[in-house]
Amino acid sequence: SFSEAPVGSAPPGAFAPMLLLLLTLIPIASTHGSAISENDMPLPFTRILKGDDTGNDVVIAQNLLERSPYVPKNVNFTSGVFDKETVLATTKFQSGNGLADDGIIGAETAKLLLDLHTKDNYSHISSLPDGYSYLIKIDVYADRDKEVNATLFGKDGQSMLQALHKFRVRLHGKSYAPNQFSRNGDTPTGLAEIDLNTPEDDVKDFGPYPINRFVRGLNGNLGFLVPHVRNGLLVHTGEWAGWTPDKPMPNSDGCVHGHPTDIHKIAQILEEQLHVKARNNTFGQLPYPYKPQGLISIQEVSGGL
Repeated sequence: SFSEAPVGSAPPGAFAPMLLLLLTLIPIASTHGSAISENDMPLPFTRILKGDDTGNDVVIAQNLLERSPYVPKNVNFTSGVFDKETVLATTKFQSGNGLADDGIIGAETAKLLLDLHTKDNYSHISSLPDGYSYLIKIDVYADRDKEVNATLFGKDGQSMLQALHKFRVRLHGKSYAPNQFSRNGDTPTGLAEIDLNTPEDDVKDFGPYPINRFVRGLNGNLGFLVPHVRNGLLVHTGEWAGWTPDKPMPNSDGCVHGHPTDIHKIAQILEEQLHVKARNNTFGQLPYPYKPQGLISIQEVSGGL
């Protein structure tokens, strides 16, 4: 810091050139441990988050903060407003992890939040709750380049699951979307309501068969992402140029891609065997106007194929 010179110690402005030189040589440090520029913020964050900010990025930050062992569990701060509770949670996270505890989420704090708390530790449900007719279960790996197995379940008259169809899926996002919280990023893990909709208009990208639409998140990352942060996630296929069943499916942009024969078979089982109705396609309309008929459960597991 610079102190004011004693009166009469030098003519006014005598040290201005030297002071200017010194200021250009001193690195400017941010109080939140990262560069002042918002260009350094990791996606999905595109701005520094601080008191009274609102938005989906605040919702994401709050839910990640809630997973920190340093944040008190009795703090209610998942409102989408960067309120005093969120400032407190941020300082607790920062101090617990050796960062400057200024209560501002800059690049360093945001990157650490994502590194430590992207994984939701969600585990599959073991039965189908009342009010739902079917469940799709998928185990995914952190490496989304790997296609994985999925299973469609009904229930055996009570709540016990009955496997009806097994199929291959791909849940990979765009290369520019590095995580589950980013637009077109990897398909989020967790539990969500889904519903059968009539086919999409774009047969090339979505196939000619009924699709399953993610309607409302219930648990895990899906719990706070769908539908307001990530809307338009589907289980679907496509008429992909140059693709054959012996090749990997293309990246799904956050949706769940399946082979055409499997997506067709799923629709047949749902409509003919489980008496699920194919709702008129809403094309992402919010609020969703129908009661969802199914669930999707996506759990990250270790290992690989």
